[in-house]
Amino acid sequence: MLNSNYMAQHSENLINQVKALPNVPGVYIYKNAKKQIIYIGKAKNLKKRVGSYFFTKLELGTKTYALVQNICSMEYIEALSELEALILEASLIKTHKPKYNVAQKDDKSYLYIVIVSEKLTKNNKIITLPKVLLARQKDLDDGTIKPQALFGPYPHGDTAKYMLRYIRKLLPFRDCSPSKFSKHQKLNSPCLYGHIGLCQAPCLNDVDVDLYKKDIKSIKRLLSGDSVKLLNDMEKSMQQASKEKRYEEAAHYRDLLKKFAYLRKSFKTADSYVENPYLVEDLITESLEELVNNIPNLNDLPNRIECYDISNISGTDAVGSMVVATGGRLDKSSYRRFKINSKNTPDDFGMLREVLTRRLKRELTTSSNVKKWGFPDLLVIDGGKGQVSTVKSVLDELHLEIPLIGLAKRYETIVYFEQEELCELVLSKRNAGLKLLQKLRDEAHRFAQAYHHKLRLQRIN
Repeated sequence: MLNSNYMAQHSENLINQVKALPNVPGVYIYKNAKKQIIYIGKAKNLKKRVGSYFFTKLELGTKTYALVQNICSMEYIEALSELEALILEASLIKTHKPKYNVAQKDDKSYLYIVIVSEKLTKNNKIITLPKVLLARQKDLDDGTIKPQALFGPYPHGDTAKYMLRYIRKLLPFRDCSPSKFSKHQKLNSPCLYGHIGLCQAPCLNDVDVDLYKKDIKSIKRLLSGDSVKLLNDMEKSMQQASKEKRYEEAAHYRDLLKKFAYLRKSFKTADSYVENPYLVEDLITESLEELVNNIPNLNDLPNRIECYDISNISGTDAVGSMVVATGGRLDKSSYRRFKINSKNTPDDFGMLREVLTRRLKRELTTSSNVKKWGFPDLLVIDGGKGQVSTVKSVLDELHLEIPLIGLAKRYETIVYFEQEELCELVLSKRNAGLKLLQKLRDEAHRFAQAYHHKLRLQRIN
């Protein structure tokens, strides 16, 4: 229910804008009647987060109530992930210093992520070893902490903490005191963080301190937004270490690159979003245009793309999944799953035939009780020539002409029919259209497996 006090004071246009927000990560920006920015926030889901200001009851006299009464217009910047929304929020608040971001923080000062160097004793030698931790302004002002590198301030404590937790999974680091470091060195056993892989445990004798320091430098670069060059340099270091037969170091970089696979695909810096607030929209448009430019049987930008996958073990508890992208965005409300009825032996082709037949016949039925989903503008199948041929036969039997492609995992080959002949296409790994297809394929696989596992558990229990 809409706040009645708010409704009396604000425009219907703004309310409609709030209702139309997408269910995606991003940053929202509130302005007052003078067009001044008064608050900047981040959201994992823009529609839900911004809606909470306007469609829930707010207590009179609270800072949030005062903020909402002063909102006259709103802008938002969509981000590719919650992490990028956090980084963008911090950057924008640091630039604009909005009134209510200051008013709504607690009595403590903003948090910073800091890297400090400490002199420690290891193997009877004095070494300088960095660590990463959170600090407040007062700790920096009184000299309690002397940072080697400083990042922030971050507007909310959870922002800095989330970022540090995320980064620590990629690049483990120490945050212990010198006394704790000395204690575990004598025990020759890591602390809890070392045991669970969130610290490299440089206190131990067999840990390469130089490699640890390199990882700390990588953290600095990541927090500075230098992720693309960082990953390229990691790959070069891995190849060089392998060439020089430093296999342990090469394996270390290999494992790091696997962890950073998400960043390699999509990480964007705060500056990228500031320079182009429509960055995500532009990337989506680019991906759809690349599909049209490269797939011969696709003539128009596909609005609805459906991707299918089959999941089973020896034919048991077999399921099919349909994931949907609308306008280039994953549309989870349109996802569907199918329990295979006709097969109980391994037959992916037969199962795929059943799923596609059931799905497409639904659209052809004349029953008024069946809610239509709409025909897809592009069908994507997880698989190669066999899977594509199977689905093509279903389309032919139903007298349907829908652009159809398969994505074969081994070389990420796109398979399609042209003039009744099967053709193959290999795009650059950097191609935006291919990245969209991979995203859909991976999502279809995840969705199918989740349903398959659910059915297996139900049967076992």
